[in-house]
Amino acid sequence: MATSHGDNLIEEVCAFLEPFNAMVDLSFYPGEHEEYSSDVIGKKDTIKDFNSLVRSATRDYETIILQDVLHLHTFPLKLLQLVYRSLENSAEVIIVQSKGAIETSDIEALLEKAEFRAANTITDLIVGYDVIVAKKMHMWGNGL
Repeated sequence: MATSHGDNLIEEVCAFLEPFNAMVDLSFYPGEHEEYSSDVIGKKDTIKDFNSLVRSATRDYETIILQDVLHLHTFPLKLLQLVYRSLENSAEVIIVQSKGAIETSDIEALLEKAEFRAANTITDLIVGYDVIVAKKMHMWGNGL
């Protein structure tokens, strides 16, 4: 999960994943962040600025959440391309974006350019946020 402001979404994700013995790696972009401790939190990384990309290996994650990062990032397409490479085959990216920060149609267009498929926008899941989910589909797009 990469975020520009760590809030209760991190707690919710950790609580949801705890029964599954899953791990959550956190990448903190500049912003205000609360302190968290949970048995499911693995690596914590601080990203120095919005010109920098998150650090991850190829096919390292099953899901990546970007919370209020995409509209602030200098290179949003490069960020999404890195996310694509960082995901397992048939995995997904979840973008949680404050309403009005960036048009959902613009996010969907960026996802398409980064080779993500089946983008869906959910406007009423989290109050004040748009949630966009897209898939990296095995043998589609870049074929990674």
